Amino acid sequence: MAVGLVIGVLWIVMALGALGSAASGLSAGRLDWGIGWGLVGVLLLAAGSCAIVATWWHQFRVLRED
Repeated sequence: MAVGLVIGVLWIVMALGALGSAASGLSAGRLDWGIGWGLVGVLLLAAGSCAIVATWWHQFRVLRED
């Protein structure tokens, strides 16, 4: 379980870095930089969130044999 959570958290940390870079690019007047890193950040944020939710779901819902 820990591996899936760590991967999800790392992807979210990378997403925050990409979104920060996008904000810096937009504030510097670089629309292409802001859109590019913004898209990367949103996709990494979605992937990290899905990794965490899927790990939790698998651990507490799928593995439980009722």
